[in-house]
Amino acid sequence: MTTPQRRQEILQSMNSITRMERGKLCTQSRGPTAPPFHKLQCWYQGKNHTRYVPADEVAALQEALAEHRRFQQLAQEFVDLTVAMTRQQTETERKKNSRKSKPNVTRRPKPS
Repeated sequence: MTTPQRRQEILQSMNSITRMERGKLCTQSRGPTAPPFHKLQCWYQGKNHTRYVPADEVAALQEALAEHRRFQQLAQEFVDLTVAMTRQQTETERKKNSRKSKPNVTRRPKPS
C-alpha cells in the first residue's frame, strides 16, 4: 500500500470513530465495606478535571476511552507518514535542482 493510500485509510478510520472520551478511569473505595465508585480524570486546558461516573456508565466510558486511544494512535501514524512523505518530496526536489546544468567553471573563454 502506498503512503497516500494509507493516509486516506487512516482518515477514514478516524472519521468512523463516533464516540470518544479523554482521560483515565479510576476505581476507588472509601473502605472495605463501602461499594467502589468510579471517577474519570483528565487534564484539559491546563487543569485537572474529575467527574464521578455511575456504575452503569462504566462500560460505555471504557469503550469511549479506548476509541480516544485509537484516535491518538491513528493521528500519530498519520503525522509520521506525512512527515516521511514531506521529507521524501523535499529530497526529490533537491536532487532535481542539483541535476540542473551548472556552468562549467574550468572552461576557458573564447578568444574574440
